[in-house]
Amino acid sequence: MKKILISVLIWFIFLNFFNVVSFKLLFDKTSYELPEGISLPYRHVTVPWLNFDGRNYLKIADDGYDPRYLIDLRVFFPLYPLLVRGLSLNFLLNPVIVGLGISLIAFVGAVLVFNVNMINDKIEKERRLRTVLALLSFPTSFFFASFYTESLFLLLVLLTFYYLHKKNFIGASLVTALATATRITGLALIIPLVWEAIQHYKKTRKISWSVFIGPTGVFLYALYIQLFGGGAISIISSQKNWNKPLGVFGPLVALKDGFLKFLYGSAVTKGDFFGRSMEILEFVFAVLLLFFILYSYKKVKMTYWLYMLASVVPIFFSGVLSSVHRYMAVLFPIYIVIGSLPKKYYYPAIAISLLLLAYMSSLFLRGYWVA
Repeated sequence: MKKILISVLIWFIFLNFFNVVSFKLLFDKTSYELPEGISLPYRHVTVPWLNFDGRNYLKIADDGYDPRYLIDLRVFFPLYPLLVRGLSLNFLLNPVIVGLGISLIAFVGAVLVFNVNMINDKIEKERRLRTVLALLSFPTSFFFASFYTESLFLLLVLLTFYYLHKKNFIGASLVTALATATRITGLALIIPLVWEAIQHYKKTRKISWSVFIGPTGVFLYALYIQLFGGGAISIISSQKNWNKPLGVFGPLVALKDGFLKFLYGSAVTKGDFFGRSMEILEFVFAVLLLFFILYSYKKVKMTYWLYMLASVVPIFFSGVLSSVHRYMAVLFPIYIVIGSLPKKYYYPAIAISLLLLAYMSSLFLRGYWVA
């Protein structure tokens, strides 16, 4: 446990080191106004953690889903901004600091729960540490320190499996409900929840009706949007406003588009080295994700694998590969697979991951599109 916590601390120092270094080496594109009455010292160190979607979550915490806002925010689920609003005492405390604190505390909690889950799965100590290091060194793990939902969502996912291991279906269902109020992909937890309930029924002949609590988070959010925002289905259909052409042939469209960008680039990134590198990495990570899905079958617990498989569906059916490496960050079975690799493969993989983490976090923190 001590080594794990020290590793998290080193990870946090590593990220902030590259935050400072990148400020000196790269042109900083981070420039936007905070809500009225909110200020931050050392903007070049603190504000970059809100880049891209982070500012949207802050906007929701400040104004809710205001239809007058220039962009459609209904694709961003409410639990994280609600926590920011509540724990900042209605912005009496600095909401940015509160939000970043939520992310960091949730991430530490997620790592600790992850370790407990691996103990419950009888994974030996050395492999547990290697697995956590795979999580920390993942190229988009910097999102766990950002004003994003990644940390909170990962904690809720891991808590769901903790309660499932205990056969506490009420606890697992309640946490799943919170996860579905955090991100649409929280619905992926319904599959392992129902699977475990079926296995439990086969052994005990007892029906765990509490599993129906699982999707209530997204249902309540949809009801809120229906009553106050105009159209519950918009929480899905509005994805099209974010250049995600949802459809039956989404996976084919996404892979074809990603492959062509991988080979030739796009007009958007012409002459842009950093943007071009992201197009290449998006396709590489998409292929890696498909590899992990196939390779991990029967190498991790069935409930873990089902969660990962169910999570992949909305990624590929979105019709684009954009942000695939960010979405992978919360697919914790990937780290279990990496942690079980022979040392001759494990250490090179970690080294490459750390290099990519330094590169991608530096770009993100300076306002360059990463995921």
